[in-house]
Amino acid sequence: MKKNNQLLVAALGLLLASCGGGGHKKTPGGVDYIVHKSGSGAQLKEGDTVLMNIIQKLNDSTLATSRERSGGAPVPVLIQKSQQKWDLMDGLAALHEGDSATFAIPVDSLPQPRPPFAKKGDKLNVTFVVVSKFSSVKQLAEDQKLIKDYTAKNNIQATPTPEGVYVATQVAGTGEQPQAGDTVVVNYTGKLLNGKVFDSSVDTTINPGRPLQPIRFPIGKGFVIKGWDAGIASLKKGTKATLILPSTLGYGLQPTPMIPSNSVLVFDVELLDIKKPTAAPATPAAPGAPAKKK
Repeated sequence: MKKNNQLLVAALGLLLASCGGGGHKKTPGGVDYIVHKSGSGAQLKEGDTVLMNIIQKLNDSTLATSRERSGGAPVPVLIQKSQQKWDLMDGLAALHEGDSATFAIPVDSLPQPRPPFAKKGDKLNVTFVVVSKFSSVKQLAEDQKLIKDYTAKNNIQATPTPEGVYVATQVAGTGEQPQAGDTVVVNYTGKLLNGKVFDSSVDTTINPGRPLQPIRFPIGKGFVIKGWDAGIASLKKGTKATLILPSTLGYGLQPTPMIPSNSVLVFDVELLDIKKPTAAPATPAAPGAPAKKK
């Protein structure tokens, strides 16, 4: 979630102590809430990453929804130890997968900034819908099924690397293969499984006004997402290929304005060049210190 959505984040500290059945209740801090639906899934606990939908209203007027900010996908919330009286985390840890509840928080009790149009006595009504706990193992299985369906539908023959990047080669390069520390020069176009392009170094319509130029980065140094390090390292200079990345090797749970959480990513790439690292100048030995023997 964005930093500027401070009310939404602040509201994450105001949940219930037990979810039980429906009806009106109070949190340990005295906040009124109502459970609309009691889920039958596993109970949440400290350390869990939970996927949730969040709706924030001032009285009956909608201020923000997590779906608008995440492209429709649930947002990840890490369950942590409560830090203050109005912290929701103790209550979150008592919820179950599938629970839905709304909390009526007096605006006067919220930290700044508050809605500038809010009046004394107004309430911030925040609804939390617990979709599921996040599991990297489960997510990878879902991603692999999506990739299998995508490659079958589009008649793509792709081979996975040991790291799990699926590579479909259109033009096999004849040059060398990059090694860790080499700087690679790559043209690319990135898109989602639905075909929506989110970035490109060759298409002027994606980022109007931005100069078109290939990306340059050192292999294996963490300058790019894991799927890029693994996928580009598997190619030879001159290769044109499609890389299909499971979300765990892409942006994972962290959405961007154009990429929802847990998105499988597709990149059409061309490895244009490989540049070896420049050798660092030798460090002269300190006066009186023995030189390294050759």
